[in-house]
Amino acid sequence: MAGYSWPKYPPCARASCTEPECCTQGGMAVWAELQGKQASEAKAAIEKQYPWVTVVILPKDDPGSFDFCCNRVFLFINSNGQVVNVPQIG
Repeated sequence: MAGYSWPKYPPCARASCTEPECCTQGGMAVWAELQGKQASEAKAAIEKQYPWVTVVILPKDDPGSFDFCCNRVFLFINSNGQVVNVPQIG
């Protein structure tokens, strides 16, 4: 998204957004194609597209955080380092 960004996480930034698409003003906010990829590959792809996003890598059983942040993406991984969720901003 050219010319648009949020401050780096933390802290959490969201303005009035409650949905991923709001954070990117209609740009890509969900990466279904990264599910099953290695975490390092997924992290690099997301951060290349949105340098202002912090990608947080967690074990698949970790609950993460329940607050919605426009400047964060959780990657939940299995024991092989593969992404098990569909990554999305939030």
